[in-house]
Amino acid sequence: MSIADAGRNIMFVAVARATDKVIVASFVARDGDYNKPQYFNTVNEVLSAPDFESKVAPGSRYRLVGDVNAFNFTTDQQQRVYVAITTSEYPERLVFPMLNEVIKRFQAELGDRVATAQEGGLNKKAKSLFSAVVRDYDDPSKKDKLSAVQSKVNDVKLTMQSNIDGMLRNLDKTERIETDTQALQDQARLFDTQATRLHRSERWKSIKLTLIIGSIILVVLIILIVSLARN
Repeated sequence: MSIADAGRNIMFVAVARATDKVIVASFVARDGDYNKPQYFNTVNEVLSAPDFESKVAPGSRYRLVGDVNAFNFTTDQQQRVYVAITTSEYPERLVFPMLNEVIKRFQAELGDRVATAQEGGLNKKAKSLFSAVVRDYDDPSKKDKLSAVQSKVNDVKLTMQSNIDGMLRNLDKTERIETDTQALQDQARLFDTQATRLHRSERWKSIKLTLIIGSIILVVLIILIVSLARN
């Protein structure tokens, strides 16, 4: 999206202090926007609401939708108010991620100057920051496409991770199978050794039994022969 096209849906962005209601930085997306005074009036009216500072909790999100525009804002722990005025049709699913992007960049680049800045004192320094965020988020279809692409990328990452995990599991299974196979082979060799020893032992027992029986028979025969010879 070109700079000229920006501002069709996000018209105004601002940062203010909740403590003294001072708008330290603001950005009107389209040059010559005749609604500019109304944007500032709306911000001042909201900031001047009774007990605004005490009623608005840090991190909470607010969206006031009118017939044409929507007033969106959130706050941080330092009681700084981040505002975006958009068309009423601009999706809520994008406006607060957009404000979160403003918060991240603003705090990184200008956060330490907010406490002492005068009204509009950070306009020039924040202009490029605001302009870049508006340009990125102004077209919902563009942002949704990026979200879809990112979602696909994340899906691919998950699929790859799942495949890698599966390969590792299969490798682990293969290693376990090899270990189990080796153990079975060792057990088989041990069984063969024990079986051979048992076979030899049983064979020796059989030989000894045969010798004993043979000896007994021989003794009996000798006794019979001697008895017959005497008779």
